[in-house]
Amino acid sequence: MAGLEPIIQKIQLRPISLPLVRPFTTAMHTVTAADAVQVDVLLTNGTVGHGAGTPNAVVTGDTMSTLQENLQTQVIPALIGRDIRDWNSLLTRLHASTSEQPAIAAVELALYDLRAKQVSIPLTALLGGQQRTVTTDMTIGIQALPDMVSEAKAFVSRGFKALKIKVGGGRLADDLERVKTIAKAAGPDIRLRLDANQAWTTDQAKVAVTELAALQLPIDFIEQPVAARNHEGLATLTAMRQLPIMADESVFGFQDALALLSRHAVNHINIKLMKTGGLAEAAKIDAACASFGVTTMVGCMIESNLSLVPAIAFAAVHDNVTFTDLDAVYMVKKQQAGIQTNGPQLTIGDPMHDA
Repeated sequence: MAGLEPIIQKIQLRPISLPLVRPFTTAMHTVTAADAVQVDVLLTNGTVGHGAGTPNAVVTGDTMSTLQENLQTQVIPALIGRDIRDWNSLLTRLHASTSEQPAIAAVELALYDLRAKQVSIPLTALLGGQQRTVTTDMTIGIQALPDMVSEAKAFVSRGFKALKIKVGGGRLADDLERVKTIAKAAGPDIRLRLDANQAWTTDQAKVAVTELAALQLPIDFIEQPVAARNHEGLATLTAMRQLPIMADESVFGFQDALALLSRHAVNHINIKLMKTGGLAEAAKIDAACASFGVTTMVGCMIESNLSLVPAIAFAAVHDNVTFTDLDAVYMVKKQQAGIQTNGPQLTIGDPMHDA
């Protein structure tokens, strides 16, 4: 019967704001809440799929208001009445509806949720793998050094084996002191990951990489040390072979990744679903990276579990994903459904309840 066909009947939006345990500061901004727009896609056969998009004015260039407006005026009209079984055409139509990646991601994640429910399998199986636990690092935002040290000790006591330290936005000498002091407090067995969020020029980054490498600390990588469009700078730093370099804000889609990969400009790429517009483009980026021998990290904005669950699933089923930075799970005051935590370990738990 026509009424039982999987046709998109309605798409509902719900703003979400989840206060953080403490303000989170990077070289670019300070965040006090995980703000997102929940998207519920309803089919004519009664199935409901859930997703969420998180705006980030300094990375994706959107806000809660622009995200909701894009969804209402561009994305939703393009999808109402479409059959979810026409999957490739549906995704093509979605990605063509707007240039705002979090808006695309919010709906695409809901569509993947629907598709998994239609065939009664977990999302991990739909993505081609099995359910498994992933291990995340924990990020220390920029603040007074004693507070950063206190956080580092607390995270280590909770079982975290890798700490991501935000640097940049001030004097290099201060960054070096932060890293050295935190490393000493955390202990020699804790891996360090440094994230400059585009804060340095190429010349500044060259000095930073040289001096950080000289410390001989257990540093996994330096993430996005220079501006997103400074591909030459990334290539220069990678060619120094002193510390691995990771791209984050430089890569939103497959073509961005290919531009860096083709010139061997990075050692790693950070995949975030809010940058890629969801899972389909993320998979293309990861596959391209694997073909060039470049490993990936699955990261996140400060998001709700509605988008973190798919990120965990993606990390779980892709062997080329070497690092996981999904610590937004721990940043909100009130824990949400959908993810089970055990120290740094994340496992997809109870499914999100249908509205």
